[in-house]
Amino acid sequence: MSAFLNHTTANEVLKEYGRRDGLSIEGLMDEQLSGGLTYNDFLILPGFIDFAAEKASLESKITKNISIKTPFLSSPMDTVTEAEMAISMALTGGIGIIHHNCSAEEQAKMVRTVKKFENGFITDPIVLTADHTVADVKAIKEKFGFCGVPITGTYLNIEHSKSLTKLN
Repeated sequence: MSAFLNHTTANEVLKEYGRRDGLSIEGLMDEQLSGGLTYNDFLILPGFIDFAAEKASLESKITKNISIKTPFLSSPMDTVTEAEMAISMALTGGIGIIHHNCSAEEQAKMVRTVKKFENGFITDPIVLTADHTVADVKAIKEKFGFCGVPITGTYLNIEHSKSLTKLN
C-alpha cells in the first residue's frame, strides 16, 4: 500500500479538513501574517486553480518605472550578485541587482564592469557610405542575412565593397 494519496482525489480530501492548510493569497501577501515572501515555498494542488496557466502574468515591477515580463533577477546579496552574476543575468534576459555591502567606489566599479561588458563584437563590419542606396542594404541582407548596416564616411572593408559591387 502506498503512503501517498492519489493526486486526483486531493480536492475531496481537502474538503474533509476543518481548517485550510497553508495560507490564502491574501495571507501570503500580508507581511504581518506571513512575514513576507522571501523564501516561502508554494504548493499548488492539481485541479485547484480555476484559470488556464497561459492567463497567468509573470510580469514583475522592478522599480516604479521598470517592469520585466520574466521575473528573472538575482538577489542584491554580497554572496550572490557582483559584476559576474549581473552580467550572466543580463545575458539570459534578467537583471542582476548589485549589492551595497561595500564602498560606493567598489559598487560603482562593479556597475561599470557590467555596463562595459561586451558579449562578442564585430571585428570586420560591413559598412556603407551616404552615397549608397536601399538596394545596397537589401543586397547585403540577401547575401549575409542581416540588414543592420552602419553608414560611415568611408568603406572599412574593401573585400565587402567588391562583393557588394558584384551583387548589383
